[in-house]
Amino acid sequence: MPKAQAALPEAASATRAAPAAQSTTDAVFISYRRQDSADVTGRIYDRLVQHFGRERVFKDVDSIPLGVDFREHLASVVGRCDLVVAVIGPQWLQVQGASGRRLDDGGDFVRIEIESALARNIPVVPVLVGGAAMPAAEDLPPSLAALSFRNGLAVRPDPDFHRDMDRLIAGLGALGRL
Repeated sequence: MPKAQAALPEAASATRAAPAAQSTTDAVFISYRRQDSADVTGRIYDRLVQHFGRERVFKDVDSIPLGVDFREHLASVVGRCDLVVAVIGPQWLQVQGASGRRLDDGGDFVRIEIESALARNIPVVPVLVGGAAMPAAEDLPPSLAALSFRNGLAVRPDPDFHRDMDRLIAGLGALGRL
């Protein structure tokens, strides 16, 4: 028991420190569905961090502090970023929640992230993985329909992964926001 108690303050301070370090410098926000593309998104994140630096890339709801309204926190982080990379896998549209398709739920993390970015009119770059196709506007909630008109690219598995990531990184750099 004493070991667990001694580890708790260290873990708690690490949790508090991570969002603070990211709070003023996020440039690239990665939006994705864990059930759909967690593995490839991890690889994409690693390459973006390698190029732009860890403090300039935000990924995952794990960075949201305990007790904070995740909708407000996500809107705040997206409000500070320069662009959003929306990783879209083959099940991105169909992932189900308790009351149906998650994307139709106003509290869905992915929906909140992309809605916030579209509302700010910042670049939202669709990155299609796993052979996914770009979602059609009519397949999206009205607040996300503009996503279907954003130019993006596919990131394929090896042997093409690094070449596709080089194209993505060059394209993000060409936006002049990073």
